Amino acid sequence: MKKYFVTATILLCTLAATAQIKEGTIIYERKADFHRRMQDEQVKAMVPQFRTDKQQLFFKDNISVYKAVEEDEAPDPFDDGRGGTVMIKIGGPGEGGVLYKNFTTQQFFEQTSLGDKDYIIDDTIKALAWKLADETKTILGHACKKATLKTQMGNDVVAWYTEDIPLPIGPESFTGLPGAVLMIDVNNGEIVFTAIEIKKDADDKEMKTPNTGKHLTRADFEKKMDELFGPPTPDGKRIVQFGN
Repeated sequence: MKKYFVTATILLCTLAATAQIKEGTIIYERKADFHRRMQDEQVKAMVPQFRTDKQQLFFKDNISVYKAVEEDEAPDPFDDGRGGTVMIKIGGPGEGGVLYKNFTTQQFFEQTSLGDKDYIIDDTIKALAWKLADETKTILGHACKKATLKTQMGNDVVAWYTEDIPLPIGPESFTGLPGAVLMIDVNNGEIVFTAIEIKKDADDKEMKTPNTGKHLTRADFEKKMDELFGPPTPDGKRIVQFGN
């Protein structure tokens, strides 16, 4: 009788350890090195080298919603102290933006603001040419596998994903792997996303399709960005100084 009890206990523990997570929330820390490709020393002197913020990814029913974590107000690290502000856009939702992806329909909606207007960019989920590797590491107790990518802009990306969360989700545009991405390194430290917490529930209020703003295509939105800020740098950044 004792033998059967021990066997059953081991079996239950094994099942619990290998149980897959199909609903939840991943909190990421995003750290960006803004000096990496800056050529203008005057602009570089006005901008802190690193900026760190937190992002959150809700996932449920083959849908993911990605947005910044709202934090208490703090001094703006990009205020130059002389009445001017340097704005750097590095992609992703940023403050107030939302990325909604439906992996069943392949729909992708990005809710964002430009000036004093809100927009919803209608798009589709793009397939990325990931190369899977044999290397492994553990992140937050989850076994992860390595994948690499060379983007169209020439960026080198290393991703670590876990099949414990069997959904092709990840931060910003980094999706399409056989499991959730828990870490991303772009250009050896230029931008790094690291999962710092995984919750096994998703807020149903966050799982809704964005509905605030005028719908337009990504091409039309990029045209508006060019009109306001000029073309982006080769790596996709836009750097603009406001004020004096």
